[in-house]
Amino acid sequence: MVHRQLLPLFLVIGLVVSTAVASEAQQLAMISGSEPTVSAPDSGVVLKKHIDEVNVVFTVTDGGGHFIRNLNQNSVELRDNDQPPGSVQYFRQQSDLPLRVALLIDMSSSIEKRFKFEQQAAAAFFKKTLRPGVDQAFVMGFDNELHLVQDSTDSVSQIDRAMKNLKPGGNTALFDAVVAASRKLREDRTGEVTRRAIILLTDGYDTQSRAILRDAQLEAARAEVSIFALNTSLSRVYNRGTAVLEMLCNPTGGHLLEAREKADLSAAFARIEEALRSQHLLGYRPANFQRDGSFHQIRIQPRKSSLKVQCRRGYFAPQDTSAAVQPAHF
Repeated sequence: MVHRQLLPLFLVIGLVVSTAVASEAQQLAMISGSEPTVSAPDSGVVLKKHIDEVNVVFTVTDGGGHFIRNLNQNSVELRDNDQPPGSVQYFRQQSDLPLRVALLIDMSSSIEKRFKFEQQAAAAFFKKTLRPGVDQAFVMGFDNELHLVQDSTDSVSQIDRAMKNLKPGGNTALFDAVVAASRKLREDRTGEVTRRAIILLTDGYDTQSRAILRDAQLEAARAEVSIFALNTSLSRVYNRGTAVLEMLCNPTGGHLLEAREKADLSAAFARIEEALRSQHLLGYRPANFQRDGSFHQIRIQPRKSSLKVQCRRGYFAPQDTSAAVQPAHF
C-alpha cells in the first residue's frame, strides 16, 4: 500500500507571495551546473548545464497543427532580449533527454464522476511515455490540501497504484499545487539538462490556494517547466477556469487541451505524448551575459512562415546578490 503523504504545513505556508514582485525575483537563479560532456557512445550524449548557458526546449507545428521533428539549427532564429545569442552550443532534434514529470490531479468534488477514467488515461500515458532508468514522475493530488501520493519514480505500476489512492472531494488548491510541483522539479542536483513537465488535470478553478496565479507563473518559470493542462470543465463556453489554464500554459511553451469526455482525455494524453517526442533542444550562451537576476525574454522564430514555435517565454539570469533585480513580464 502506498503511503498517503500530506505535505507539511510549512511548505504550503511558504507559498504566500511577497507583494513586491522585484523582491520575489531576487531569489531566482535558473542556470547552474558544469560544461557539456559526452558519455560513452552506446549511451548517447549527456548534457550538463554551464553557469552561462541557457537551454530551451521547444516544439514546432505546421499550419495543420502537426508536429515537425526534422528541423535543424538553420530552420529557426533565436533572440534573447531581442539580441542574437553569443554562441549556440548545441541543437538536438526529437530530444531524448531525461524527462521529469509532475502529474497534478484535481480531487475536488466537481470531478468525482469522471475520476476513474482520468486515472486510467493517466496510467496508460505513463506506460507509453516513461522509460525505466531514464525518466521519472511523481503524482500529487490537490483538494483543500496537497497530497503527494507517489514520489519520483520510473515505475509505472507504482504510479498506477498511487493514483488509485486518490479520493475526490473538497475544494481546489490549484495554484498551491503548481508552486509545490515546480519547486520539487527543481530539486534535481545532478546538473544534467532534463525536460521538465507538469501535467494538470483540472477545470482551472482555484478555490483554496494561499498562492495566487502570479506565484504559480513565477515558480514555473524558475523551474523551466512546460505545463500541459487537460481542461476537464464540462462547459463549452470560454470561462475563467479556461483563462487561468491558458495563463499557466502559454508562458511555459506548453499546451491547453480539452478533456471533457473520455475520448477527449485519451486524445489529449496522446497529444502530450506526441509533443514530448517532438521536442527540440537548443543550448546557447547569451551575448553580454550578466548575473543580475533579470528576466530575459526568449523568442524562437521559424524561418518558414507556415510553421509555429511553442517555447517558454524566458528565463531568469543567475543572481549576483549585489545586483538590483527587475520584475518579470510574461
